[in-house]
This record gives sequence, structure tokens and C-alpha cells, in this order.
Amino acid sequence: MPNSHIQFSSVQGRKLFQESLSEGMAKAFFPLSEQFLNQSDPAYCGITTLVMVLNAIGIDPNVRWKGGWRWYGSEEMILNSCCIDAERVRRAGILLEEFQSLGRCHGLDIDMKRPHPIDCTENSCEDEDGIENEQFYSLDEFRKDVVKMVQHPPIFDDEQDFYGEEDDTNSSDGAFMVVSFSRATLGQTGDGHFSPIAAYSAETDRCLVLDVARFKYPPYWVSVKDLYESTRPRDDMTNKSRGWFLIRPLLSSEKSGSKFKGRKTVNERMRPAQIVPLLGDKKDEHGCQVGNIKIGRRTGRPMTTTDSADGAAISDERHCTMFLNL
Repeated sequence: MPNSHIQFSSVQGRKLFQESLSEGMAKAFFPLSEQFLNQSDPAYCGITTLVMVLNAIGIDPNVRWKGGWRWYGSEEMILNSCCIDAERVRRAGILLEEFQSLGRCHGLDIDMKRPHPIDCTENSCEDEDGIENEQFYSLDEFRKDVVKMVQHPPIFDDEQDFYGEEDDTNSSDGAFMVVSFSRATLGQTGDGHFSPIAAYSAETDRCLVLDVARFKYPPYWVSVKDLYESTRPRDDMTNKSRGWFLIRPLLSSEKSGSKFKGRKTVNERMRPAQIVPLLGDKKDEHGCQVGNIKIGRRTGRPMTTTDSADGAAISDERHCTMFLNL
């Protein structure tokens, strides 16, 4: 592990966590750590991170993993769906846009943010092809997102008592934060990687990364500035900087009127196992096992495989086409 990192289980790492916990800066740690996974393949970091977040929020996949359990039990729950070419993921991983699309396909509301690319300033990117209309975010904005999201994970209103009466954790803005960064920029081995952020230390300006490559690095505290800088190098596949995501359940948006803020529901809405498709069962005519029960991003209604690719069900025509294999 690079000398600039602090291992979570070290004396200093535990001290930072205790301080973070006492200051209310580690609330995202608990739901995420309950679902902490090790990626089962070197290319699966994005998929594994998405599985962690889906389970931490309590999204129902509406297919059975094994037995009667509707649960994201492995990366195969994502890879065997209609949303992405599994073989290509095994070869090359996923891009930021694909991570966002996959999350939307599985019922999440995801905001994606990018920093200024490392080779341009606020003004020098304006005339470059493909990025002149991009919105970029500063280190201060990155830090604000870290601080806010570790304090405000998605929760139910009825969990308010757990966090304290004076706390506003039940804000509809609550979300989990996932960062896509360049390992090489942090002095780590490898390059592009996805992992969630679980806590923040105000005194040291460090955040806790729950690295899903657990065979490679344990959880570690890293400088917020260093992590931000690691999102700035351009990805060779897209010629764009990497970035970060704010992820919440779709139904937590204020316009839906729902009190659902994430995590597992009190009412499990149990159904007989025989009426819930098993992972790997015969897919529908478009090749999607779960196409008729996904959530439409804009409308909040069930999205079926007969939805058109005009953006009615979700916010991006290209994403809708990829989901439904039209």
C-alpha cells in the first residue's frame, strides 16, 4: 500500500474511524460494510461496486438468486441481465457511462460528475471536441459531496430515531458516493477502478475507500485532494476524465411523493417463489430476464420491453436502447 494511504485496520486508521464516527461522518459505513464484497474477477470492480450499493439500498432484483432469495448474490445478477455484454466486461471492465446506465436499469437514480481533465484548466477545454459542453466540478465540490454523502446515506423515514432526532439524515438528497479513479495516480498498481466512499475525517481531510479489490488492498484512508486528482486523468477509452457518482433509490426523489429512502423495507412484500423468475431462466423476446419489472427513470413506472427508445422511460435514448437490446 502506498505510504500516503492509511490502512483502515492500523492504529492510526482505527483512530481516524473513531473520530469520524463521533463526528457523524461515518454513517454510510454501516450499510455499505454490511454488503462489502470482493470482486470475483479483476475486471469486475464496477459491477461489484454496483452490487454492493444495490444491496445496501435494498433494491429488489425481482429475480431469485437461489432458492427463494431475491438478492444480488453475485456479479452474475448484473452480468446475466439484458443490460450489458458480460464477455466484454470480463475483458475490459465498464465505462462511467455504462455504470450509470446499469444502475438506472436496476432501479437507481444516479448523478454522474466529472472533474476538469488533468491536462486542461477551467477555460482551456471550451473549444475541444466532445467536451465543450461538459460540466466540470472542482475539488471543493468533490469534497462537499464526500462530506454530505457519508453523513446522509439513503434511509427510511422510520430509521430517523436510530440516527437521532436532531439529525436531518432523512433528507431526500441522501445518497451513496462511488468514485471512479486512476490507481496509478494514487501510486497504486493498476489503473481504472471503482469503489464506494464510507467515511470522512475532517481533521486530516481524508476519506475512507472500501476498495472492492480486497485481494489487492484493504480499506484505506486517502487524502481527498489526492483522490480528486486521481479522477482527472483521461480514460484512454473515452478521452474523458473519470469521476464520481451520487446514487440513491429512484423512488426517493421528491417528485415521487414516496417516503422510501432506501435500505430494506419493513414489509418484505413476499411472493411465492414459483412466480418469481430464477436467475438464468428463459429470457423474454428481447433477451432481458427482468425487462418487464425495471423502473423507468423519468416516470417512476414499471419499464417493459415494449417501451420505445425515445427517452420516455429513462432519460437517455442511447441508454434505453442498450437496456432493451432494440
